[in-house]
Amino acid sequence: MKTFILSSLALAVASLLPGGVSAHPAHHKPGHGNNVDKEAFIKVNDDGTGFTRYGQPYMIRGANYWQGINLGADDCNGGDRERMEREVKQMAAMGINNVRVMAASEGPDDQRFRMRPSLMPKPGVYREPIFEGLDYLLDAIDRNNMTAVMTMNNFWHWSGGFSQYVAWIIGNQTIPYPEGDFGWDEFTQYSARFYNDTEVAPKAQQMFKDHIKTVITRKNTVNGKVYGEDPTIMSWQLANEPQEGPAEWFVDIGSYMKELAPNHLVSAGLESKEDHYDFLRAHDNDVIDYATCHLWVENRGVYDPSDVNTFQPSIDYGLSFLANTSTWASELGKPLIMEEFGMARDAFLKPYDLAFKLNPDTPTSHKDEFYGTLFDKIVDYAKEGKFTGSNFWAYAGEGRSTDNPNQYGMVWLGDPPHENRGWYSVYDKDTTVQVIKDYNAKLKALEESQ
Repeated sequence: MKTFILSSLALAVASLLPGGVSAHPAHHKPGHGNNVDKEAFIKVNDDGTGFTRYGQPYMIRGANYWQGINLGADDCNGGDRERMEREVKQMAAMGINNVRVMAASEGPDDQRFRMRPSLMPKPGVYREPIFEGLDYLLDAIDRNNMTAVMTMNNFWHWSGGFSQYVAWIIGNQTIPYPEGDFGWDEFTQYSARFYNDTEVAPKAQQMFKDHIKTVITRKNTVNGKVYGEDPTIMSWQLANEPQEGPAEWFVDIGSYMKELAPNHLVSAGLESKEDHYDFLRAHDNDVIDYATCHLWVENRGVYDPSDVNTFQPSIDYGLSFLANTSTWASELGKPLIMEEFGMARDAFLKPYDLAFKLNPDTPTSHKDEFYGTLFDKIVDYAKEGKFTGSNFWAYAGEGRSTDNPNQYGMVWLGDPPHENRGWYSVYDKDTTVQVIKDYNAKLKALEESQ
């Protein structure tokens, strides 16, 4: 009886904390539900060339919608649930059947470049209203006949991610964000301590596993489904773009995810930007079910949106990237998804005018041609069993880069908080939407013909 009273008191106190912060989010004992239809879960097909659902081929006609967890929260916590519902329906109308979302964000919320409010402001402490945002998002995805990739951590700082875990463990040391005196190399080295520093990694991995368990065992407050038993979830993804992660880390964390959610797939979230060795380090094991790659021509110095002469080299680079990664995945006998790619708006019309580049009214002719060319090649590879689809970056829907920030300083677009608003966002009125629709129709026709 005393235990019950103390637990009830703790929950009551937690419910009164700002933002609904609680150390006891709704959860469920990990299990293997007896009433779950296993055919509803996405599986890798027998020859490793693609996916199936309900025994039928399942191509990935996807989008990134990382901000959905926060948009799904109530307006008191910076969300816009009605907008989220409309945007999920918009994506479904575009033929999208898969969305890649964040299922993690770390505080404290006074840090720059962060998703705010965060899901986990302190280790093991959760904001229930943000968790409920994820509940509503998953329910909307399910009702619109789509599936979700759940990204559980982040090498980069815009959601907190690895660097925040490191800061927590070593005493909230100042994170060397890539600005001013610090560059990307300094930040990358700091963030990689999450799994490369022997004094940090053991504690970081246990803390991470605690988060994984909290999410996978959560019971959705909207529809009552336990996350780890919900076929709406296609895959648990270790992290967004883990850089040079140890091979054993992918196996250890992936195995833990499979232990808690045996019916779900597990993915690495790798960019695959380095080389064949980098690709194999993450994917050449029995735990990671499919391969991923991310294509960023401007970030990698190939494309300059102010210079038309860099456009064709970017097309060539992209096609070469698809050729290499599809070959590597085929050699492993695993499906491949290009789960991130994007291009800026037509800045070449007013070179070096940043405001024009980011303006939602600026045309997207280069982006449309870039998307269309890559899409056509993915369809060709899919016919050969070398590719299984893609997720473009990223759907901003009704948002615009010119919107005023909410009470938490956020403008929810497809561009994370550390990037210029409007850089890669795809809006609901962009001509790119039709390019995406046409591609999805081709993939769906191919899917139905198999």
